Amino acid sequence: GGLGAVTDRYEVEVLLRPPVELSSAIVALSSAGIVLAAPHILMMTPSVAVFSAACLSGVGVWRGRQAWRVIQYQRHLKRSPRYVMSSSQVPVSQSVLFLGRGFRWNQTHTERLYAARDKRAERYLQPSAIKQWVRRKEIEWEHTPLLRMIMRWTALDSPLNPVRPPPAIGGDAVIHGVGIRGETNATMPLSDRVGHMVVIARTRHGKTRLAEVLTTQDIRRGNNCVIVLDPKGDADYLKRIYVESQKAGRQLIIFHLGYPELSARYNAIGSFSRITEVATRIASQLPGEGEASAFKEFAWQFINVIAVALVAMGETPNYLKIRRYITDIDALLILYGRHWLAEHGPEDWQDELGELQDSINIKSLPRIDQGKDPEALAMVRYLNTHATFDQVLEGLMSAFRYDREYFLKITVSIKPFLEKLTTGNIASILAPDKANTDDLRPVLEWAQAIRSNAVVYVGLDALTDPEVASAVGASMFSDLTSLAGHIYKHGIAPGNADERASKPPDIVIHGDEFSDLIGPQFKTLINKSGGAGYQLNLYTQTWSDPIAELGSEAKAGQLAGNIGTMLIMGVKEVATCEMFTRQLPEVSVSEIMAVSGVTDNVDTSAGIGFTSNNQDRVSISRVPMISPADIVALPKGQAFVLLRGSELWKIRIPMPSKMDDQELPDDLGDMLQHMRRSYTSVVDWPSYYGR
Repeated sequence: GGLGAVTDRYEVEVLLRPPVELSSAIVALSSAGIVLAAPHILMMTPSVAVFSAACLSGVGVWRGRQAWRVIQYQRHLKRSPRYVMSSSQVPVSQSVLFLGRGFRWNQTHTERLYAARDKRAERYLQPSAIKQWVRRKEIEWEHTPLLRMIMRWTALDSPLNPVRPPPAIGGDAVIHGVGIRGETNATMPLSDRVGHMVVIARTRHGKTRLAEVLTTQDIRRGNNCVIVLDPKGDADYLKRIYVESQKAGRQLIIFHLGYPELSARYNAIGSFSRITEVATRIASQLPGEGEASAFKEFAWQFINVIAVALVAMGETPNYLKIRRYITDIDALLILYGRHWLAEHGPEDWQDELGELQDSINIKSLPRIDQGKDPEALAMVRYLNTHATFDQVLEGLMSAFRYDREYFLKITVSIKPFLEKLTTGNIASILAPDKANTDDLRPVLEWAQAIRSNAVVYVGLDALTDPEVASAVGASMFSDLTSLAGHIYKHGIAPGNADERASKPPDIVIHGDEFSDLIGPQFKTLINKSGGAGYQLNLYTQTWSDPIAELGSEAKAGQLAGNIGTMLIMGVKEVATCEMFTRQLPEVSVSEIMAVSGVTDNVDTSAGIGFTSNNQDRVSISRVPMISPADIVALPKGQAFVLLRGSELWKIRIPMPSKMDDQELPDDLGDMLQHMRRSYTSVVDWPSYYGR
């Protein structure tokens, strides 16, 4: 008997066996009792009896403890213990990030896992016969009135229930049971977060719960800007962010495409470091394969011409303006021409332009100019003779010279997309009019949100319209990427030299279903934003999602190469599991091999008919530390995680308690309506969350 490697006295650890230590423990404790009760029977003096009883009790406790550890180990292999934690119990530290409870996985745990998969260990992993019988009868008797009442008691989830059902988390309890005795809080240093983290988990397996735990800590830490990008617009996640922001006294800004009348406003193409980003953010949503690539390039060119002209006139580009001028370039040419002539033209340019327009005979126009605005035609003719070189004018006049039908064919691919972004109530939040004093909804600006350490929730409502959600999400990532470059060069407060020289701000970004948010600049963001203080926490269902979105395994490999921490939960896709397990080394596993043999003796005169030989040999083999099948079999709420680059941890994520349900708002709409009633101006929105 013994605990093998637990005591470092045995070559092979054998824990899947009867707890034979229990017999010697009972004998030792019984003997101690006899010695104390009747020392005279054993011809002992009282002092010798007390000493002997103490020694026997020590042996009994020692052997009993060994037996209990074997029993407990086998019990944990049969069922995963519950791990429930209320939001208020989540630990918050200024130096580490809490992930859950777990242990560092090493060679011993791999060896135990292989031992548990042996057919000889099956009897120690099955529930007791009575529990199996009760589970069967709970199904058979669910329609029998009297027996159904009894089965309700047996199904109670209570420690007092001797046939308590296992937690409804599925999976293989063995995977965590092999190391549960060594559990501790699993944490990662906050300094490692700038290396970014990716969480891979299938639907309903604990991904959102982990995001809640991490976001709760980030909000309560208080010295950072927290940005949550949620394509689905998960109501429970938003409620948790709302409650935690209230508790922490943090400013909260909510942008939600599903509730445009209550959402903050955001111009997805209004902020940029280079003007070409406006065209890139819009044109990137168009198909770029085959013949469509040419139309995409032309659409990019025309959008860029429009954006450059708007900025040159001191206007901020938005989707409404792009939509208007992509179908009517004449109007923009007239506006910019008047703007340029007002600054650079002669004093009587208006009279000359008017005379030139009156002289145009519409009926005698060439076919290419038919259908075009006469004022635009006059503007082009006038500028050709009076204007010096101007790049913006050249771009506008070049677009204007195209045949009108050809121009409409080139831009037809972008119109449906712009229609989706500018139809109905959604137009007011994606193309905010800052001059409208009647609209009290705040305007989301990333730089200001970061300066004020705000909590920003972005619900993209991707289930309703995935194309709009993808466009807005990708634009936000592009916006944040541009801001990262600005922070690199100037800091978040460029007017203050002391702040520029100080440490960059901590900007924690949680991106759920991040493959839906991948845009042209996403690779730049994940590769180079760490120095600007960005800390990306990305969540996806499989690693094939970003591969499919990027269209290349090599591009997805570039992303994976820039992720410092990887956490994987019960994923069904084997390729994703292999991507994780290939990063782990092989380990040595020891196992006992029983060898038996019989040899016949041909010399009958010796009186020996045969000889037998029985041996226990220890064999060592090299195996993977974990296999893809182990990841597939993970119960809900459990994960493997690579910390500090190479440390493999097996963790359990705490499930929410009923106490959390009591503090969450009952209905998301009512919560947002209450928020809407609580502010009366743009200034009052953030002050409400700061109370």
